[in-house]
Amino acid sequence: MTKQSLFIETAKKALSRMPLKPVEIDPSLQNIEVEGGTVTVEVYSTDKIEKAVICTIAMHETGVAEETVLVWPDEEHNFPILWANLTIVPDLMNVPICDFIPLMDIVVWPEYAERYIQCVGDLKAEALGILGDTVADKAVDMPSLTTHAFSPYRLVARVSDDGVALVPRAAQAYIERYCELWQQADPVREGPERDFYRQKRAATRTLMKENDPGYAFMVDVFGEEQTRAVFDLVF
Repeated sequence: MTKQSLFIETAKKALSRMPLKPVEIDPSLQNIEVEGGTVTVEVYSTDKIEKAVICTIAMHETGVAEETVLVWPDEEHNFPILWANLTIVPDLMNVPICDFIPLMDIVVWPEYAERYIQCVGDLKAEALGILGDTVADKAVDMPSLTTHAFSPYRLVARVSDDGVALVPRAAQAYIERYCELWQQADPVREGPERDFYRQKRAATRTLMKENDPGYAFMVDVFGEEQTRAVFDLVF
């Protein structure tokens, strides 16, 4: 767990560039402890940000652990969703995910891609450089429709156990760049652009919530009611 906790610790430090304030949530969901595992959820918000969610999940029997940072812009600002994630499946795979998920069509609005998305290509190259020889697969195929929401420059890799300790540093670069985009973001223009943004934002939320590959495994450990409540907070 030491290596995993560093992911969240590093992410929080990087996110401190935003003046995030805690959002009150159901206390029963802040720290869930059952015989088969644990979940912790923290939710924050600030100007331009609907919510920034930090979530850790551990399932004891399988040893599967997941740590996530997911930042959602508010209804007035269409900069991307930040997703930084580390999933560990012992003796099978360790998968970091980092992306700026676009909330506009980057073909119809190429200026959006230029402003918010193309920089992720540099971040991906930087992350792969940090991970180095620990990368076993630079392009993991996720068994989830969530991939439909990703940018073309997403990082979804498979790393060795030694690589787990390097993932926080790679994710840090994504988060710090995201904080810069947050500072620069302006409200989305009224009209078709805003209408599309709100439609895409809602559809992306639904897509991610309904197609998370970990949902069934969490239901087995935490039950459907608690799992659904956690997903409502995260997404």
